[in-house]
Amino acid sequence: MAGVAWAITGSGVFLEETLQVIKALRDRGFSVTVFVSRAGEEVLRMYGLTSRLESIVKGDYPNEVVYEREEGFSYPRAGRVYKGVYRLLVVSPATLNTVSKIVNGIADSLVSSLASHFIKAGLPVFVVPSDLTEVISVIPLAVERELCSKCSGCVAADVCPTGALRRDPFFKVKVNLLLCTQCGLCVKACPFNAIRMNVEIRVKPNPYYLAIIRRLNDIPGVKVLDHPSRVLDEIKVFEGAG
Repeated sequence: MAGVAWAITGSGVFLEETLQVIKALRDRGFSVTVFVSRAGEEVLRMYGLTSRLESIVKGDYPNEVVYEREEGFSYPRAGRVYKGVYRLLVVSPATLNTVSKIVNGIADSLVSSLASHFIKAGLPVFVVPSDLTEVISVIPLAVERELCSKCSGCVAADVCPTGALRRDPFFKVKVNLLLCTQCGLCVKACPFNAIRMNVEIRVKPNPYYLAIIRRLNDIPGVKVLDHPSRVLDEIKVFEGAG
């Protein structure tokens, strides 16, 4: 079955949907290597999705998760494209930073280098930008400042096992999402319901950024998709191929 290289960059938009599609590909028998940027690794951890991703992908070669921090600055595993390991590359979610690098031929990161190699090899690249359409995104953990009281001692911060919440004289309590494991203890402990998980926000595209994204279509072999699920339609041609 055809191999798929999938790249995840640092955006929470479409992240849950991306994991769903990767699982669908694995269920259909596709081998999948997921390449995760440094920012992508942080965002996966913030949303508590790292273990789930690794569980979905785990399997025989080349089914694995490759983290940018493991690759140095030469990104050696990106060279697999020339060994016929993969038939195509999906970049989802793709931040504007990554899109801009691909558009301008910059290959100074794991994902932009990977895209460059696929383009050079004449293999399909599907990009799902996080800034293409208006979307509802989710903040993993947030403090509602209007509900937060000036407690003499923050019980929510006291029960946090990782130090993701800490008391601050100016902000009352500060959140470090990089330390948060989404255990929910702080939410239960706060007597004012000031701490919330999975807070929805609406993100609208900017016309200037849309113009940058449209330039992807000028690159031979690169196709912009508006949702990760579109990958399942595009990949049908590879099903049943060796």
